Amino acid sequence: MRDNKLLFTIFLIAMVSIGWGVAFLSLAILLEHMAPMQVLAARWSLTALLFLCLILAGKVRIDLDDLRSKGRDTLFLFLAGLFEPCAYSILEAYGIKMTSASISAIFVATIPCMTLILGILFFRNKADTKLVASLLITFIGVAFATFLSPAFSVGGTRIGMICMFLGVIAASMYSLSSKRASAGFPAATVTAVMAFEGAILFNIIALFQGYRLETFTIFFTDGKLMINLLFLGVFCAFASYWCYNRLLNLADAALANNIVSSLSTIIGVITGVLVMGDLWGWYTVVGLAITLAGVWLSTMRMKEDL
Repeated sequence: MRDNKLLFTIFLIAMVSIGWGVAFLSLAILLEHMAPMQVLAARWSLTALLFLCLILAGKVRIDLDDLRSKGRDTLFLFLAGLFEPCAYSILEAYGIKMTSASISAIFVATIPCMTLILGILFFRNKADTKLVASLLITFIGVAFATFLSPAFSVGGTRIGMICMFLGVIAASMYSLSSKRASAGFPAATVTAVMAFEGAILFNIIALFQGYRLETFTIFFTDGKLMINLLFLGVFCAFASYWCYNRLLNLADAALANNIVSSLSTIIGVITGVLVMGDLWGWYTVVGLAITLAGVWLSTMRMKEDL
């Protein structure tokens, strides 16, 4: 039974890491033709539509009586969606725009550490030496590869830095809120509510920015855009977030965050080098090796909880 649980956990980690690790390829293609808010609106509208179909088919259940009766669990259910995709996606978009890619990567690498800190402060979570060590090692690995890269740049505005810092907090609070909501709701419900909140918010913002039906009609004029939207909406949002919310039900939030974000970074770097021709060198290899060591330690720590 324990082996089955471990295999299922590995499957969830793989799904999330691959989905998030290669998402930037489709994002880059869509952003060549669309504004960031249009991409967010289309992506989460598709995800919400998929969940709506499952709800109507009786495969996913959202019961209003359940929502009313579960008090704090319901509060954290809606908070999870407000933190991500709503707050995090907006803060990340403006943060990356107003800082360098290098600085953004460092900020994103601190999310597992912030999850641990906020979990201890607000959710009474506990930390041990192995957990803290695994988080620090993976952060050092990402920082090593980033700082020593010839493309490293410290450029950026103060507002951009603030956006990235708030984005780190939002991403951390999403993991912790989803973990708390999973006490009363299945992962499918948590992910569905996230999708509906994201679709509503991003479409409202897109409308205020002057984007109307072209946010959706553009996909019917270009097969390449349609394929990339389907990949983002179905695999990177619908499936990956569902798997991640299920993973949070099984593992410590900081630990799960550390493993999937580190593996996503590794997959993203390798994909960027092979597909996009990104710069790499010995610093990349050493940095990823250190990150993998942190992932291995996190995995050993997770096995103790399963």
